Amino acid sequence: MSHLTLFFRFGRTVRINMKRSDERSLTNFRFIYFSLLVFFITCKNPELENLCDPKYSGYYETILFKILSGNTSNHCGLNLNQVFIPMFSPNPGHYTKPNFISITSLTPGATIYITTDGSLPTTGSTPYTSASSIWLLAGQRIRAVATKLGMENSPIAEATYSIIPLKTGQTASYTAGDDAFIGSGLSISYGTPNSSASYPNDYTTLDNATGILWKTCSEGLSGSTCAINSPSVTTADITTLIASCNALNTANSGNGYAGYKTWRLSTAKELLSTNDASKSSLTILDPTALPATVNFAYWASTPYPSNLSSGWYLDYSGGNSYATISNVYHGRCVASLPPIETSTFFDHGDGTIKDNTTGLTWQKCSYGQNNDSSCSSAANPLDWSNAITYCNSLSLGSKSWRLPNRNELASLYDYTKAAGPTINQTVFPNTVSSPSGYYWTSTTAASNANLAWYINFTTTFNSFYEIHAKVNSLYVRCVSQ
Repeated sequence: MSHLTLFFRFGRTVRINMKRSDERSLTNFRFIYFSLLVFFITCKNPELENLCDPKYSGYYETILFKILSGNTSNHCGLNLNQVFIPMFSPNPGHYTKPNFISITSLTPGATIYITTDGSLPTTGSTPYTSASSIWLLAGQRIRAVATKLGMENSPIAEATYSIIPLKTGQTASYTAGDDAFIGSGLSISYGTPNSSASYPNDYTTLDNATGILWKTCSEGLSGSTCAINSPSVTTADITTLIASCNALNTANSGNGYAGYKTWRLSTAKELLSTNDASKSSLTILDPTALPATVNFAYWASTPYPSNLSSGWYLDYSGGNSYATISNVYHGRCVASLPPIETSTFFDHGDGTIKDNTTGLTWQKCSYGQNNDSSCSSAANPLDWSNAITYCNSLSLGSKSWRLPNRNELASLYDYTKAAGPTINQTVFPNTVSSPSGYYWTSTTAASNANLAWYINFTTTFNSFYEIHAKVNSLYVRCVSQ
């Protein structure tokens, strides 16, 4: 048992006894108390002596004294029996560097519940337990309520965040305005394979940029370097791999692999976050963080909507992504919250569209189309060099434009579309999908400088992104950051 004694003016003191289970909060109490004390001292106006006037330091001191002494009677019309509204940190907004969102309430012992779909949070919603990365929650309308037994629930707080896509990994520039020349994106940063004292054989790897918690080894391998064969599957169809990842939740006598019970097969967006455009083979971004990655295809849990017996996969042997039927591939599991795979958008009405997930601003119409509400007329294809030049010189919405890199353009792909174009057609009308809706990216193929990556917005049971000769003409949509 420990205690915290707070001293107030007029000889008042509050002694708080704290159980061992509450001792973690001791530092937080001290921080809040002394922060407010500094606030009182620096903001005090000696000419005002009204305890009901917020300009007088005694107003806040009295409130703090009453709360910590358990007196929740109203103070000058302020309801002290209501839990303080949850606070988000960092502030909601757009970010260009990795960060994690934490939610707190100044009411000691309050429990916070959240929703991420915009619905009203209740005590039946998900309890907030730990910080989550902005990358995982970007574009979602986060709402939070704080509760405590014997007190009124707090007002609802809400926040929305956006964050730029990850860097593609490409470091070589081939012309002004291309992927590596611009260098846009979140820097990639993985932790090392790690296990706990409670589960010394269960290794996980944290992606510090996205917040994704990976099972270090592919299914079928184990150990810190994934050099040990385990009895679970090595290669399998997508259904078997989904079941294999789900089974991790009952490992360790029901405590879950590494103590986590939220394991699942990674989604397409998560799997593609590991892909490195600077490599022509074994395109895993960090082979030390995710060791013994097989130079072949890995299943994603994201279904292909036009054929639900199939799914998406990433082939590390060339960095390509496809959808196919029940072939036998590898799998890698994750334990973090799934990110949203489709964005929401805002139409500025001037030919530009803002993506609320990435914060990027997009050209509404493809090159060659009229800049009107329906993007009338036909789109015109360009070769890769002219696509770069066109976007660099585009004058639209008082912004600077460029050709998007592979990760940026891929963020517009809508995995829920069973028919092309596989993009939000409300905000990007008349996007080309037939006979081939291939759109250039600024990312050059590492295997051949005469090739570059494109995103396929066509309805096809085949590639999501692939490479094409730069001399060929594909369609163009520019981006601004």
